[in-house]
Amino acid sequence: MRISKLTSGERLRRKGQTKAPIHRGTSIGNLIVMGGSAGGYRALQEILPELPVDIPAAIVVLVHSQLGTEYRIQGMLKQFTRIPIVPVQSSEALQHQAIFVLPPGKSASFHDGMIIVGEETVPDHPTTTINRLFTAAAQAYRERVIGVILSGLLEDGTEGLRAVHQAGGLTIVQDPTKAAFSSMPMSAMANLPVTFCLNLSDIGVALELLVRREMQFETGMAVAVRTLRARASVLVRLAEQSRGNPGTREFLWNELASLKRDLSCIEDLIKDVPE
Repeated sequence: MRISKLTSGERLRRKGQTKAPIHRGTSIGNLIVMGGSAGGYRALQEILPELPVDIPAAIVVLVHSQLGTEYRIQGMLKQFTRIPIVPVQSSEALQHQAIFVLPPGKSASFHDGMIIVGEETVPDHPTTTINRLFTAAAQAYRERVIGVILSGLLEDGTEGLRAVHQAGGLTIVQDPTKAAFSSMPMSAMANLPVTFCLNLSDIGVALELLVRREMQFETGMAVAVRTLRARASVLVRLAEQSRGNPGTREFLWNELASLKRDLSCIEDLIKDVPE
């Protein structure tokens, strides 16, 4: 199957459409904030490869870890994504298609399109840096925030996720039954009306879809459907014209039969979805 090499921006220009308007005074349309503790970086290693390099969102990552480990963490994450990793030491301008990594023991605020690291190293026990980050994100970007809680100990992130929900944003929690350490996601599930509880393998795909929910351009799903339709059309034409070559004809009809089975499986998955 031929894979489109166009970015979403290029597809946008080709179709002559425009993005949904970005609120004045900010530089991004979507903000993803992800927090975790023990097992959090292992979870990110599975999520990040699923995020497209042209994702229309800024991504902020905060995982509890030992002080002074930020450079090792940044190097580790770079192995799993082509999206640029931006270490935030004091302040950075937020932008789409970038992952902003906060230093251990720090939280951050948002102002005029900037992410600003707090000066103090938070000594709280239990730690509340994720709560503070998520709350600040909700106050600045409201319904355009997606908050994600990953594997971790204790309860940091629950109140921050509550702030995201109350601001109209979306909340995602890693399924506690599948998390390496269930305390953080379990606390969120017990105390909040979480929007989505997902297996780790589904979170990256979900984020890629959800950040495009208000974008008025051809989505990755639309590209996939259009490509699949074109492939099926070519297969039919080739099969019809291959009567003189039985071996090729059999191969092409087998390909079409396999495609029909795949589509039937998809129909079974969505047949109970309300209109």
